[in-house]
Amino acid sequence: MDLDLSHAQKERLIKLNGLDEQRLQALLHTKVVQLQRKIWHDKNIKEKQFQEGDCALLYDSRYKDFKGKLRTRWLGTYTMEKCNDNGSVLIRTIDDKAIPMLVNGHQLKIYKKALSKREFVEDLNKIVMIVEHVLTSTSPTH
Repeated sequence: MDLDLSHAQKERLIKLNGLDEQRLQALLHTKVVQLQRKIWHDKNIKEKQFQEGDCALLYDSRYKDFKGKLRTRWLGTYTMEKCNDNGSVLIRTIDDKAIPMLVNGHQLKIYKKALSKREFVEDLNKIVMIVEHVLTSTSPTH
C-alpha cells in the first residue's frame, strides 16, 4: 500500500474537511436562528384562561376569506358550561334555547359585560369601604 499522498491530494483532503466544518457551522447557525425565532414568537403568545360561567364570543370562520370592513366575524354571546383540559369548551347561548356546542378554545374570545349603574355603584361603595378601613387602621393613635 502506498500511503504517500501527493501535494494535490493533501490540498483536496483539507478542502473537504473545510467544507464539512462549514456545513456543521451552517447547521449550528440555523438551529440558533430557529431557537431565537421560537423564543420571540412564544413570548407573544397570550394564554386564554376560561372558567365556567364566563361569557364569550365565537369566531365565525365562514367570513375569513371575505375582507369586509363592517362585517363582523364574531358571533355570540355564549356562556361556557364546561372547560376541558385539552382546550375544548362546551358553550351554550345565553337564552339557553340552542343545543350546546363543543368548540375549540382558539375560536373563543372572552366577552366582558358592561356593568350596570347599580353594579358600578355597589363596586365603588365596596372600594370606598376598604380604603376607609385601611386608612383608619393605619392612622397614628396618640
